[in-house]
Amino acid sequence: MVMGEDSFPFQFLDDEGQPAGLLVDFWREWGRITGQPLVFVARHWQDSLDQLAKGKADIHIGMAQTPQREALFDFIAPVSEVNTYLYLHQELTARKQLNQLLPFQIGIVSGSSHEPELKAQVPGLQFRYFPSREDLLGAALAGELAVFAGMDGYLRDQQQQEQLMTLFPVANRLLIKQTKIHPAINKQKPQLKKLIEDGIAAMDPDFIRINERRWLGFQRHQAGLAIAMQVGVEPFVDIGLDGQPHGLYVDMWRLWSQKTGIGINFIPGDMNRSLEDVRRGVADAHIGYPESDEMRTGLERAAHLYTVKSRLFMYQKELGSEQQLAGQRIGVVPTAPYLAELKQRLPNTSLRFYDSMAAMVEGARKGDIAGFVAAAAWTQHSLLQSKRWSEFYQYPDMEFNTEIYVLTRKEDPGLTQRIARGFQSLGWQEKSAVEHKWMLNSQDHVFGVEKQQLPLSSDDRDMLAKLPELRMGYLADWPPMEFQDEKGQFAGINSDIAKRFEAQLGIKIKPVMFKEWHSLFDALRRGEVDLAGSVAKMPEREGSLLYSDPYWPSPWALVSPVQQVSVFNLDQLAGQRLAVVEGYQLVARLTAEQPGIRLVLVPDTRAGLDAVQAGKADVFIDKVVTLASALRSSEYSQLKMSLLADLAEQKSHVGVALGFEPLVPLLNASLATLDKATQQRIHDRWVPLTIDTGAARYQRWLQIFLVAGAVLLLITVAVVIVNRRLNREVEARQKAEARIAHLASHDNLTKLPNRSLLDDRLNQALLQHGREQQRFALMFLDLDGFKDVNDSFGHAEGDKLLVKVAQILSETIRKSDTVARFGGDEFVILLNRITDLDSVCEVAENLVARLAKPIALGNRQVQISVSLGLALYPEDGDNAISLMQKADKLMYHAKRSGGNGYRVG
Repeated sequence: MVMGEDSFPFQFLDDEGQPAGLLVDFWREWGRITGQPLVFVARHWQDSLDQLAKGKADIHIGMAQTPQREALFDFIAPVSEVNTYLYLHQELTARKQLNQLLPFQIGIVSGSSHEPELKAQVPGLQFRYFPSREDLLGAALAGELAVFAGMDGYLRDQQQQEQLMTLFPVANRLLIKQTKIHPAINKQKPQLKKLIEDGIAAMDPDFIRINERRWLGFQRHQAGLAIAMQVGVEPFVDIGLDGQPHGLYVDMWRLWSQKTGIGINFIPGDMNRSLEDVRRGVADAHIGYPESDEMRTGLERAAHLYTVKSRLFMYQKELGSEQQLAGQRIGVVPTAPYLAELKQRLPNTSLRFYDSMAAMVEGARKGDIAGFVAAAAWTQHSLLQSKRWSEFYQYPDMEFNTEIYVLTRKEDPGLTQRIARGFQSLGWQEKSAVEHKWMLNSQDHVFGVEKQQLPLSSDDRDMLAKLPELRMGYLADWPPMEFQDEKGQFAGINSDIAKRFEAQLGIKIKPVMFKEWHSLFDALRRGEVDLAGSVAKMPEREGSLLYSDPYWPSPWALVSPVQQVSVFNLDQLAGQRLAVVEGYQLVARLTAEQPGIRLVLVPDTRAGLDAVQAGKADVFIDKVVTLASALRSSEYSQLKMSLLADLAEQKSHVGVALGFEPLVPLLNASLATLDKATQQRIHDRWVPLTIDTGAARYQRWLQIFLVAGAVLLLITVAVVIVNRRLNREVEARQKAEARIAHLASHDNLTKLPNRSLLDDRLNQALLQHGREQQRFALMFLDLDGFKDVNDSFGHAEGDKLLVKVAQILSETIRKSDTVARFGGDEFVILLNRITDLDSVCEVAENLVARLAKPIALGNRQVQISVSLGLALYPEDGDNAISLMQKADKLMYHAKRSGGNGYRVG
């Protein structure tokens, strides 16, 4: 029996070098039934095919049937099947069709069936060949591939699995085909073929089902996993007003489904019934149960899902001390896993058991109990719904943690393993976003806790304990990202990031100050410092530095005199003098791509601003957040900032010196806890919302004049003059502040909200509509015929057309809705609080009709049409990415149908 050696979980060599996998166990059962002794020989995939072709093996345990192989082998009826996909890098999200992959080399294993199948679908595709799956995935992780072909499933190496899922998300993959797996033998062997077929026919179908479940975690013919869930436990899990399951646990499972690509279906019930559904096999897993060592269900703990915090709630009075509870009764649910701990803490208090939150609340109101202990978020939600929130007081000094586990049957180890790996792949930032959606009180948060030490393995803790004090380089004058404060201390956004590393990983970091960026960067490459924040990831730096995951948005902007025409693209800078900080990675790019720009190298941000103000440079380029902070000073009142569209998507990384490879995944784990709310708090701390107007300086003059004597006319006149000057400067700086804020959030041409502001409003809509259980719609529009206008009449007329379209869109929607320019000739509309699908379709039809009419551009009329895709919350997605992808996909389908129409999800 010849087999592939690394096609997990179908055929592979285990850690001891022994044959293992679904197909190996299948053939061992076949051998038991037929009485045939079997010898398994594992080879690289192409070698396994050669072994059979040369007659060195009798049977290949399983392969896809292709025309090329049919010329060599005879095939038996399929014994299993698997989906095969093209996995696309996260940066290729927009590629939805195979023909869009023509510019890329597709990684495949030599001899696999992927190549002929892909060539048949799209001739001209390019391939890069690897001897084994291990080599292929290693190249993908090393950044050598943007696309690779592979089968569905997961990897044995959990760390490699998580890295691949991050770089090549399941949502990005494109289906090649559903592939049947056939045993194969050489031709002209009818007796062997009959022996194989008779043995397979004699096999118990239950064995095949159990074997599949053991290795795949589910049966290949079912639609997805069935998840048993209890109801009535909001905000954790319940049935919403729309009749659909919702809650924190539900959203966590939906994240799991997105990561693994496995569908899920929920089976509602009460607590006991949901457990019984799992035991009887009606459901594959329990959504999340509060199991403990004291209260065991007999089921397998597949994954830790969440930690629920329970507290004491007192009726109509606050609790001063726990001694006041002596002799009183406290309510509790009988399944609470903290009962023993509660009895130990309150030995002189008796417990009364209740089967629901409503019963406990009523018991407290009748005086049967003084209060009750229950999950804080569940209690708060119930009290708010029943309008009894003001009647109860929470006692914060008594808190019990309840661990929530996903449960499976002990007979399903494959399912248990697959569920565990899927939940392990969820990032802290993803889980924190779900938590912020559902948990009202930040004290109940688990994933968003800033200074909580991360859960680390014993190997991680040992590694961290051996680390020396880490040296982190920072710039003395680069606010708000990093600077030296008046006390000589490391300050700024990156200082807060360093403190998070210390708190969450238990390490020590020593700040090392540098005056110039190139000196800091050289020190990092030489290993004189170990870390540096705000480092751009560049291919030419890969061999000399390690990088964390991106942690902070880092777009670039230009500063120019207020009277100069604003510049938004590098191409507009030809012939101009551009100041840039020496050592920035941007210098090499500008030199190579924009030879018409004259570079003026400066040592730091302040020198760049001074160069523009003194006329020694026409513009200065630096990070938006740095320039926004610097321009708040009245010293630069004659300068303005404009965003640079070419470099708007860049993000910062933590640069790590070579030799600290094991540290990087732990830094990433810490950065993953940096959710949007925490980023906003850090930003607000170091980037004040007001601009320095110079008011303090003028107020001091006022005080001096007033103290000298208000009786003197000269001083009175001086006061008037100073006040007028103060008011003028305040007004000028406020206008500048408003311009900066508007530029950062609006499209300069159409004046519509840009992608940044759209993201913010979409996230607000998700939070608000999720809380209120209301629906909203997202439209993605693309103009058909816009390129023809540009080509025929020029870009100036094209810009006028975009402005006209923006006006039409704005006039068609309500003031409470949002229309934003997404980029180029693409627009996005957010329709809040929709009543039904018909009302949304009416808006879509009005838009299509309005834009189908000729549009006047000066003396000429132009004709365009629009393609529109429409996605609904929550039916088409419960997060911004899935909604945008759905609307974008439907818009693309509408465009392929001929334009001037729309598609609804």
